[in-house]
Amino acid sequence: MRHEIAKLSAAIGFTLLVVAIFCTWSYLQEEQRLFTQIDSQLLAAASTIPYVLSDDFHDRATSTNSISPKEDQQNIKSLSALSKKLGMKFLYTVIQDHKHKYRLSSSGATKEKLKKDKEVRYFTPYPDASKLIIQGFKNDKTVFSARAQKYHPIYAPAYSDRWGTYRSVFIPLHSPGGRPYFACADIDITHVTKLLQQNLMHNLLAFAVLTMAILPIIYSYVRVIRRKSREYQQVHKLYLDQSERSVTDALTKIGNRLKLDNELKAAMNNFRNFTQPFGLVMIDIDHFKKINDQHGHQVGDIVLQQFADLLVDHSRSNDVVGRWGGEEFMIIYLSTNLEGAYHHAEKLRRIIEDSEFEGIKKITASFGVAQSTHGIALDELLHCADLALYTAKKEGRNRTVKYEKSRQLPS
Repeated sequence: MRHEIAKLSAAIGFTLLVVAIFCTWSYLQEEQRLFTQIDSQLLAAASTIPYVLSDDFHDRATSTNSISPKEDQQNIKSLSALSKKLGMKFLYTVIQDHKHKYRLSSSGATKEKLKKDKEVRYFTPYPDASKLIIQGFKNDKTVFSARAQKYHPIYAPAYSDRWGTYRSVFIPLHSPGGRPYFACADIDITHVTKLLQQNLMHNLLAFAVLTMAILPIIYSYVRVIRRKSREYQQVHKLYLDQSERSVTDALTKIGNRLKLDNELKAAMNNFRNFTQPFGLVMIDIDHFKKINDQHGHQVGDIVLQQFADLLVDHSRSNDVVGRWGGEEFMIIYLSTNLEGAYHHAEKLRRIIEDSEFEGIKKITASFGVAQSTHGIALDELLHCADLALYTAKKEGRNRTVKYEKSRQLPS
């Protein structure tokens, strides 16, 4: 389920990423297209300014009074009309006087300003001159072209002054007398911003529509995955239950003979490959036949269940506890040597001796302990543990005996 959800999430994420990249690319392409058109308009408009003004205008514009009011008003009207016709906000030229002050030599004037002032003089100081214009005057590498020659325009992507924010072009020119000046054109980019915002909104809308379109597919796919996951869980649970039942003793609910066989083989392989010893303990309930004969098999079953619970409760989490058959039990002490297994077994024997069992109060058990050693097979190890258990029972029961080669055990 998680794997499928991860693959679905990756597919959706990739799709949305592609769409987002496409929307961004589309926005940038539209922005470039619009500004390319605007730059063409700006360049065309600025290129007309030298043809509107007198040829020697910038050569004569040396001071505030060097241009007559009549000529100044005519320049204003001409540039205003041209600006309106070409869709520009302002058309003007900028010069630098002998004091290195920047002056606005002419520009379009609004009707409101013409009504307010009797005489509008535009050969005035221009403190808001663009940094690009200032750098152009100072830079020796700036190419000032003559009218009708190849122009080297300078574009200002976003130029702000006291009149607003525009996209502008500045063309470095020189008058017939050799005086450098800039012919400039400004265009209001508010409508461009709106167009780009509309384009962005269209892209976002398309993105949202695509997302809404794939949501039903995602929902259906997730439902199918969840249904398949439930079916898998049911089958897997059934398999686990069957597997668990196959290795679980029906009466005591601990591992059965098959479970113990499998664990013994695994422990032996681990010992052979990694030299991890394990202790093996065989346990037999003393005189269990008498319990069945005197108290009945029902009480005997209860004793077996309580006995198994006691073994599990007093064993470690990594110990393997199982019913070997009848009243005989086994414990596999992993990563434990003979002395350690003997210690745990003896502790269990005492706990059993001190415990009370339903219906009969007291019982005892005998323990046989053996340890895995090199050169001994699994069936031999079982035989050693069985011999130790036999010895414990022969010596009087209710005792723990460990198998040692030096000790004489019955063969």
